[in-house]
Amino acid sequence: MLMSSVEFTRPGRRDERREKTTLFCPTCGHESSATDEGDWLVTEHDRDGEHEVAYVCPDCGETLTVQPLLSQ
Repeated sequence: MLMSSVEFTRPGRRDERREKTTLFCPTCGHESSATDEGDWLVTEHDRDGEHEVAYVCPDCGETLTVQPLLSQ
């Protein structure tokens, strides 16, 4: 899968540029790429018969998102 890279500026921080794939932790403010270059703890597990993937903050342990893992 090919992901396009779109840069954006965060309000109040016009000098900083981030890729569209940047995730932000709402609890501690940690930020990193959601791609393989990022440092999020990615865990896979089964819940209610569905296989899911979760992104967890490496600094505070907050779970940012849980998504179903699609079959290949």
